[in-house]
Amino acid sequence: MKKTLRKILALTMAAIMLLTILPVAFAKEEAPVIVVSGMGSYPLTDGETGEQVYGPKTETIFALVGRALPDAVKFLFTKDWQALADAVVGDVYDSIFECMACDEEGNSKHNVTTKTFPLSLDNYPDEWDLSARLADEEAVIAAAIKTVGAENSYFFNYDWRLDPMATAEKLNAFIENVKKAENCSKVTLIPCSMGGVMTNAYLSKYGNESVCRMIYAMTAYHGMDMVGELLNKNLTLDTKLLTEYLFAFQRDKVDMQILMALLKTVTEMFPALSKGLDGFIDESLFELSDRVYNEILVKSLGSCPGFWSFVPDNYYEGAKKAMFGDKLNAEFERKIDEYHYGVQVKAHELMEKVRLSGTEIVLLSSYGFVGAPCTTTAYEQSDCLIETYHEAGGATTALWGKTLGDESYEALGTVCADKSHNHVSTDLIVDASTGVYPEYTWYIKYNRHVGLDYYTDCTDFLSWLITAENQPTVHDNESYPQFMHFNNTTGKLTSLTGSERKANILDGESNFFVRIFVILESLYSTIINWFEGLKK
Repeated sequence: MKKTLRKILALTMAAIMLLTILPVAFAKEEAPVIVVSGMGSYPLTDGETGEQVYGPKTETIFALVGRALPDAVKFLFTKDWQALADAVVGDVYDSIFECMACDEEGNSKHNVTTKTFPLSLDNYPDEWDLSARLADEEAVIAAAIKTVGAENSYFFNYDWRLDPMATAEKLNAFIENVKKAENCSKVTLIPCSMGGVMTNAYLSKYGNESVCRMIYAMTAYHGMDMVGELLNKNLTLDTKLLTEYLFAFQRDKVDMQILMALLKTVTEMFPALSKGLDGFIDESLFELSDRVYNEILVKSLGSCPGFWSFVPDNYYEGAKKAMFGDKLNAEFERKIDEYHYGVQVKAHELMEKVRLSGTEIVLLSSYGFVGAPCTTTAYEQSDCLIETYHEAGGATTALWGKTLGDESYEALGTVCADKSHNHVSTDLIVDASTGVYPEYTWYIKYNRHVGLDYYTDCTDFLSWLITAENQPTVHDNESYPQFMHFNNTTGKLTSLTGSERKANILDGESNFFVRIFVILESLYSTIINWFEGLKK
């Protein structure tokens, strides 16, 4: 009898222990988060002294302007464009761009590097001010820290100029080090902007075994039409859109907002002034563009393999011809072709392969802004930098200032498995049904490029995407529908209704009173942020 009781007691204890252990054994692994930076998140620095060499310092630009001013004044009398170019173009290259140039094989000409963060972010407590409203990659980093803790958050920064396939090797080593440090098998990647290029290069070389979820934050993995046009020498400048672009891109600077609002109003009141400015710009592009391309662009950005990762396929071969003619170095071409034809052209095929093998994918995109007004693609919907079409993997968008049609418009695509789902924005600007992942792609109207600001609703949105138990979809959380509107003043994300006032642009339908309202709104935001800073 005693033996039987002992057996029953032993079995009971074993069962209790098993029940205690099982939840731990089968609990979902909390993956550390790695934010993959975009182009120029940190400046390029001298490898020996650590001094910043690119982007250009304010004093460098002022010194350049000071040297060019006498020649600019002289030009007003002589109208000699080539004399002006002789005096200025070489100085611009030497002062600003030469330091970041690569040699003919795509290797850095100088001992130039950028800051890296090999350890978890709790090792860099003074790097980011988490009490402030942050933007860009800093905001994404802050959201990761808030969500999973600094000890479980990492930041992969890299030299954007170099071959993406070589950077992929560094990203792989970084991920392996994180896995070892965290004693885990998988990580969550949040690539930002150019980080999408590096992430896809990594996936093409190493697969997705180490990645459980990828949140593409307004990335250029599919290229940028603006860069394609630029490298095909299709340079222009739309002065009508210049004020719109600066107004949107400099949204945090009230003085710039006021200046652009006034400039827009003045040029509308005096059309001859606008016409004269357009004529001067057209003439300067005609006279100087060849020298700017040959003496600056080809030798600087054109020499960087990383920059070529931005060129979409329909522009690619033409851009090589326009930039180099028949003088393209074979090793340089091998590098840029390896990424372009092996990764970018196959991007959606690659992403679908990793998704089907277990890695969850989220795409974040933005719209409502004009693009950089230096090419004819400026009228495409964008986040101020990357076209919405590319960020969202093929979504259909109306041109800026237009709509896709009236209320009778029907979705064009058949990608979504459920035909009852509506993937058209209520403002009739975006048709997400033609995008690669309509179920997993969110669109934030008036959110500037990687403008997922910390201390706004964007942080909570990112936190939800990071921690969602299963593959997040646009139907899962009523607080975060597929189409949202971002209010820069309040930091609120709200569902898009189609009746939003165009508060963040100065388009052709706006008038002087709307602009005054926007300026007052910006001033209000500045005052509120100032008082919030005093409280902290």
